[in-house]
Amino acid sequence: MERGAGVRALLATVGHELRTPLASIRGYIETLIEGELDLETQRRFLETARRETLRLGRLVEALQALSLLDLAGGSNGECDIAEQIRATIEVLAPLAAGRGMTVRAQLPARACVLLEADACVHALANLLDNALKHGSEGGTIAVACVRDGRFVQVTVEDDGCGVELAERERIFGLGARGAGRRCAGAGIGLAVVKAIAERSGGDVGVERSSLGGARFVLRLPAG
Repeated sequence: MERGAGVRALLATVGHELRTPLASIRGYIETLIEGELDLETQRRFLETARRETLRLGRLVEALQALSLLDLAGGSNGECDIAEQIRATIEVLAPLAAGRGMTVRAQLPARACVLLEADACVHALANLLDNALKHGSEGGTIAVACVRDGRFVQVTVEDDGCGVELAERERIFGLGARGAGRRCAGAGIGLAVVKAIAERSGGDVGVERSSLGGARFVLRLPAG
């Protein structure tokens, strides 16, 4: 890859990865300003916005080191992915509410994977953000997590138009977008998910969902 193309790809990745936490923080703050919420809900929203602000700072540091696209790197750390899924769903709640979408989750009490928490959230946030963009307005997203041998498997399903068979490998390439996708995007998010999964010793793929759209399957080594 030419230097100029590499720089453009890096800048696109930075912009994409910063967008989700910024949108979440903005959504919670706008809700606090405009809504009449009880004190407990206000505190929960502020805690979520604070958590995303802290993650934003760590994300900037990680991107400076090119860690998200360093495919040769090894796995570091360990986290409870069930806990990270719950946190990610809460973080993206304003985006889901903006499209009138419902997120259903079927999760174990705990599921440990060999991946540090921030990288885990980056991958989950990109998968959920993708489902929110491509699922039908007012529709449903289904998230599930199960143990699968040496791996923990996370599925994210939507009720959108799905991904054609011929596109199911290509969409994970940096800068690639599925044919006929109705939402604007740089084709960065799924490439980041693939990089994180493979760096940890796992993988990611997509198939047809029983909801009618896409079913993304993320597998990470169990802890």
